[in-house]
Amino acid sequence: MVHDERMTSPPRAADRGRLTAAAVVAAVVLAVVGSAAGTAYDQPGTAVFADTLSFALAVAVVAVVGAIITLAVPGNRVGWLMLAAAAVLGIGTAFTEAGIHGVVTVPGSVPGAAYLAALGPGLQAAGLVIAVVGVPAVFPDGRLPGPRWRWLAWSAAAAPACLFLGNVLSPASNENRLAHWHSPLGLAGRYAPVAGALSAAGVLLAVGAAAGAIAGLVIRWRRGGPLLRQQLLLLALATWPPALVFVAILISDGVPGWIFAVVLLPLPAAIAVAVLHHGLYDLRRAAYRTLLWLTMSAVVVGIYAAVVITVAALVPGHHAWWSSALAAALAALMLIPVRDKLQRGVTRVVYGRWREPYEVLAGLGQDLEAAADIDRLLDAAAAELATGLDLRDVSVLDLDGTVVTGTGDAPGTAAAAVPGSAAVLVAGTIAAAGPATASIPLLAYGIPVGSLTYRVPDRPLSAAEERLLHDLARQLGGALHARLLREDLQRARERLVLAREEERRRLRRDLHDGIGPALAGLTLKTETARALLPPGADGASRQLHDLSEEIRRTVVDVRRLVEGLRPPALDELGLAGACAQAVGRLTAGSDLAASVDAPDDLPALPAAVEVAAYRIVVEAVTNTVRHARARHCRVSITLIPAGLAVEVTDDGTGLAASGQPGHGLAIMRERAEELGGTVTVRDGSPGVTIQARLPAVTAPAQLPSVPAVLP
Repeated sequence: MVHDERMTSPPRAADRGRLTAAAVVAAVVLAVVGSAAGTAYDQPGTAVFADTLSFALAVAVVAVVGAIITLAVPGNRVGWLMLAAAAVLGIGTAFTEAGIHGVVTVPGSVPGAAYLAALGPGLQAAGLVIAVVGVPAVFPDGRLPGPRWRWLAWSAAAAPACLFLGNVLSPASNENRLAHWHSPLGLAGRYAPVAGALSAAGVLLAVGAAAGAIAGLVIRWRRGGPLLRQQLLLLALATWPPALVFVAILISDGVPGWIFAVVLLPLPAAIAVAVLHHGLYDLRRAAYRTLLWLTMSAVVVGIYAAVVITVAALVPGHHAWWSSALAAALAALMLIPVRDKLQRGVTRVVYGRWREPYEVLAGLGQDLEAAADIDRLLDAAAAELATGLDLRDVSVLDLDGTVVTGTGDAPGTAAAAVPGSAAVLVAGTIAAAGPATASIPLLAYGIPVGSLTYRVPDRPLSAAEERLLHDLARQLGGALHARLLREDLQRARERLVLAREEERRRLRRDLHDGIGPALAGLTLKTETARALLPPGADGASRQLHDLSEEIRRTVVDVRRLVEGLRPPALDELGLAGACAQAVGRLTAGSDLAASVDAPDDLPALPAAVEVAAYRIVVEAVTNTVRHARARHCRVSITLIPAGLAVEVTDDGTGLAASGQPGHGLAIMRERAEELGGTVTVRDGSPGVTIQARLPAVTAPAQLPSVPAVLP
């Protein structure tokens, strides 16, 4: 048997496209013709004609927008649901108006009018539920928020079905114009409550599905990116006006129904823009203009009301025309100087300071001039970029790709920041630094010093924002260069202090072990030579005696010089023993009980670290003895991963009771900062705790250098 593959193959894409187009055309025709036919029955010339006509126009707009979405994105259920809702509403409107005309207005003029009147209200209720519940449930991508939300689809499908059946099977109609009419399809007798139960179930399902749809939109907002959030924001902005008018209609009977249909017209257009627009759009401009208009209107109304109330209070009982004219004139005149301030205020609220680049750059320049801490300035600039332009993972990198400040990942962006890469060599350009990241080179005096990296935002930056970003990068280049200079200066200072103390240690050892003993030997030789002189050589004896005394004085001077170069106890007793000896000497004769805790196996430390720790302990204990009036003092010396930790704690009166602090704390901080360490003081009142952190190794093998800046 020969099989024809063309007969068994699925329909081609062209066939599916024709079927889609045919279904779309049929739904639009049903919606437009049905709603138009509804306005032809008993409506022209009546008080409700405007309501019916505006409602028919809204249904037609929903149908057309649904057709556009369906033809553009056939797989998106939003368009299909809008078409279904419009078609069902159009058919329901035509059936209802034709049935009322054939049953009430001109009985017998429309064939099957009773059945049309029975089906029409149910179709209208079903179409309304499809539009109100079904579309938000799958907005904007045509899918549910997740696999666990299938109940929402079942509820959204069951609600219109129950409402339709409840209206059709009800003996009476919910339509006011059919108040005394009995439906031929209504259930009678003991089955009559079934219709009411179906209607109640439909209402409950519709309410539950509506709540679920709103919850789904909220979850989409929380999980989605900027594009999805703008889609949801556009839907929310277009939904608020009809929602407010609907609430006003429920509260007050004086609101015409056509107003609701008119404010409903922008909603389908907003849905189409949100679904079909694949890029981001700047809603801030619309928000800016709206907020500015509302603010200016509020100011004008407030001035007008204040003037009118003031005139009415001053001239009671007189309703002159000039009060309103005066109020309008004053409002217009006062609005002229206030307008600029209002505009600047609204601009600051909507756009932030980034709408005023001069203020941003001027503020950053002032911060640079007054900056005492470059690190905090760089942190503030990175935070400003993150908040002002919605940039994520903003980081400032040095030439080695190390993160100086920010939240970015150095390994992912280091490739764009190393010397020789395009991001560093090409000034004034934004180079790609990895997936979804960008990098701007930071220059100082024309020399690359680092880069500014950030994750590319979902919304494209405007030309003004990009210019401001580059201008800010120029300022950051100078700040980063200043930071590198400061670090280089600190490293040079640490090397200088370390070399100085090591040289002092060497000089002390040479003087103590070399020159000192040599001078002592010379003294002995001089005395020996004096003893060997023959009798009668008094002059030579006196000369040798004077020479011996001069050598002894020289030995004393050398000993004093040796002790001044470095505390002798450090070489004789070690750091722990020297501190214990100094604390015992300082607390002797006082009521202060002091203790020194230090490990027995303290390793050999650089000379500069030993001297700094010893001097800090001596200065802290001296302050405790002189000013604290303490009973106990504890000195702790421990090794930590970062280096050496020194802590001095007392139970005295604290800093507040000691008056103005002297120079001791400043000296301790200076000694620690010379080595790249820190000193912190905690005032317990009572008691003071001084903590010093000193690096155990202060001279790395290879130090990065600051890029040279040619004059």
